[in-house]
Amino acid sequence: RQPWASLLATGKKQYETRGWATSYTGSIAIHAAKWPVRRTIDALASAGRWDTLEQFERLFQRPGEVAELPIGVIVGKAILTRCRTIDEAFIAALTPQERALGDFTPGRYAWEFAEMTACAQLVPAKGALSLWDWDDGP
Repeated sequence: RQPWASLLATGKKQYETRGWATSYTGSIAIHAAKWPVRRTIDALASAGRWDTLEQFERLFQRPGEVAELPIGVIVGKAILTRCRTIDEAFIAALTPQERALGDFTPGRYAWEFAEMTACAQLVPAKGALSLWDWDDGP
């Protein structure tokens, strides 16, 4: 979901957090689900996560940009280098910015990415739950 997809594609975050592990490593497309960004913002606000909303606004170039992020598209590519279980030592080593941009509850999983590259042209894609195969054409 946005804004996490764009933050990952632009290298502003290195980890994506999940409730499930993966053994996959290698190239991966970064997909922004069709989930409306406004719903994400409203959910964070209702949960009292104003610090997260403020962090999002600081990381984008202009006020209001978060609500206008594209959805239903591939926004970038990266290399998934590893998946690790989140524990207290891992959390302590994170930067404050990284900590603000994920759910680093112990027992969840942090997927570590490298070589993140935003797409010059957004590519429409339906997406799916879990990892899924995407054919980006010739």
